This record gives sequence, C-alpha cells and structure tokens, in this order.
Amino acid sequence: MYANLMDEVKVRIDCISTTCNGRGSYPTVITREFCYLQLRMLCELVALSCLVAHGDIGALQSHKVGKAYSADEILDRLTKLRPYFYPIAVRQELKLGPPKSFVLHGIEPSPLPKEELLSLYAKTHRYLHRGSLKRMLSMDVPIDTKVNIPEIIAWAQKINDLLSTHTIPISEKEAIICVLRNMDNNNKVQVATAEALSAPPGRPLELW
Repeated sequence: MYANLMDEVKVRIDCISTTCNGRGSYPTVITREFCYLQLRMLCELVALSCLVAHGDIGALQSHKVGKAYSADEILDRLTKLRPYFYPIAVRQELKLGPPKSFVLHGIEPSPLPKEELLSLYAKTHRYLHRGSLKRMLSMDVPIDTKVNIPEIIAWAQKINDLLSTHTIPISEKEAIICVLRNMDNNNKVQVATAEALSAPPGRPLELW
C-alpha cells in the first residue's frame, strides 16, 4: 500500500512538470487550478502514507482519523500519538563490499518540514474555489488570471526532494525505507523495511 501511494506521488509530480513546461493545452487559470489541485493531493498522499506507515497504532484504527483524508487532521493526530512519524529525506552512500551495501545520511534541513507542507495545504484552498457570489459581484475584486509557475515548480520540487529517498521510523528498531525512482529497476518505487541489530534505548532510528 505504501508503494502504491508513492507511485501516485510520482504520477502527480510528473503531471505538474508536464503542465508547467507548456505541454498542456489549458487556459492560464485552469493550469493554475490543475497544478494546485495536484499539490493539494500530494499533501494528502504524504499524510496518508504516514498513516499507512504507522498502522500499528491502535488509537488510529479506532479514531475517526482512520476515515479522514484531510492532511492537517491526519498529521495533527499523528503528532499527538508519536513524536517521529514524518518522512525523513536521506541520501544514499554506496559502501563498497563485499557485501555491497548503502549507508543512509539524513538531509538537514528537511526539504519540506511538516509545517511547510501544512502551509502549502492551506495555500491551495484559495485556488480551488470560485468564492462567494458577493465576492464575484464586487467590482473591487478583479478575477486573478495570473499563474506563478516558478512557485508551483518549487513546491513540487520540495515534495520530490522530501520523498526521493526517505525513511520513516516506525519503532526504536525498525524503519521503512523508500526510493521513489529506483534507477536499477526502470525507475520503479522501491520500499523495504529495515531492522537495527542494536540501538540505544529510547532513541529513534534517525537519531543514531
């Protein structure tokens, strides 16, 4: 399920790239709406992927968040239940063997901290609703027909950088590791679980 969510992430990021590079045929306003809709959906996919990763938390299964799709609601609930739940961007370093192995290094600062993702989620709202009739009839509020392509691309890039290679600690000794585009396998998503042979008690994986 986690891999399927990441597959959808790739598709939506690629759709933004295609549209912003002028390969779409939409009018300007529709282009903006389409791109911000994809960004909103990407925020929800990040939140849902966190929920999938931490499916072992019993409180989530009985709480209404199990039926939620709102990114801010899901992430707020997870924040209260587990301190380390959000994707951690990492880079891979090949360690020559034998055996061949990789070392993961956390990327600091995060390409897209949770607070920024929630800020983006809130921002998308204004572009996805026509507004009230009163506002539409106001002569003082002209229709905004501009689209900020660089801003849209920058947000999509941040999401891509966060998830390109990332890990999510699911316990003191276990973590999910995901590569969004595995070049050794036709750029397919690769997801694995890792278990530490030893770890200091009380310290999550990203702090080792």
